Amino acid sequence: MRVVRFVSRYFFDFLNSQDFWEMRFASSLAGSDSNNSIQLTNLEMSRIHEIGLPYASSQIEMGKSLSSKSYTKQFTVPGNHYGDVHCIKILAGDSKIALSGSRDKTICVYDLSMLGTKENCVVNTNSDHNGWIWTIDQEDNNFSKIVSGSWDSFINFYELGRGDLEKVAELPVHSAILCTRYETNMLLYGTYSKYVAGYDTRSGKVEFKLKHHNKPVLSIAASPNYIWSSGEDYALTCYDRRAKKLLKRIRMERISSSISFTEPYLWVAGYDGYIKCFNNEMKIVSKFETGHSQPILDMAHNMGATATACKDGGSRCFLQTFILKHGIAFLLIIQLPVLTTRTVYLW
Repeated sequence: MRVVRFVSRYFFDFLNSQDFWEMRFASSLAGSDSNNSIQLTNLEMSRIHEIGLPYASSQIEMGKSLSSKSYTKQFTVPGNHYGDVHCIKILAGDSKIALSGSRDKTICVYDLSMLGTKENCVVNTNSDHNGWIWTIDQEDNNFSKIVSGSWDSFINFYELGRGDLEKVAELPVHSAILCTRYETNMLLYGTYSKYVAGYDTRSGKVEFKLKHHNKPVLSIAASPNYIWSSGEDYALTCYDRRAKKLLKRIRMERISSSISFTEPYLWVAGYDGYIKCFNNEMKIVSKFETGHSQPILDMAHNMGATATACKDGGSRCFLQTFILKHGIAFLLIIQLPVLTTRTVYLW
């Protein structure tokens, strides 16, 4: 652009004109087909003009380039499970390890460096639990520490070795464990007995129990200041960790099956097939239609993408752009079909 303004002043002015960027923005929204197009609400359009069309266009085009099939590889991993798989965890860090928990009471350990080869990716199968495994998590900032929660009312603590899980401790809870959030030195867990608890891994004591639900707790999210939880009672709650009190309790229209927090928004997926985005005041900022025909059972979210798994047997991946910086969310949908619940699919 610095050179263009000296070569052709007219062309330079055109590239910086409102007309040019309106055309480019419209082209970015349209896409090459209906599956790649984006529909914006009036509120979203007003926010677009606040941040400027050039930045908005570049972010949408970047998101679409990342969603191109040339960037996506699908691997089918035949595991050792004979029961339905309830949870999958791809470990952070450089370990290249993934874990899956199943109704067959086992945890499979996968070496992702084996993907695309003829070698078996399953390097270990753990059978320490005596019930369905509902949740697997990894401690923040400590990639070798793993926990699993099961219907057998035990939480198992593991150290990740070279392809295997070494059990180092267990926590009897006297209730089925449905969800976990493993912070540094603190494990949050939700139970079938309708409460959320915080377990200090240094002292070995349960520091608190939050009884804000009337039915089983399905999902937990947390930040340094807040703990969110959702349950079968249609409730979505926010607990203030500093004031040590319930900050807000919302009754949703449908059950919120999975929640996730990425500063500064809380992402909520539910039985209505939508993903909702809440701000710190527990007010809905955006609402997205995922296209699922039945309830969303699980959601994984980070700063770059959101993935959902649905009761209709389908899985979808969404790429969002610049929501964390500007409060605007676009979801570009890529359909990722799941053929069976007993096979692990990785993209």
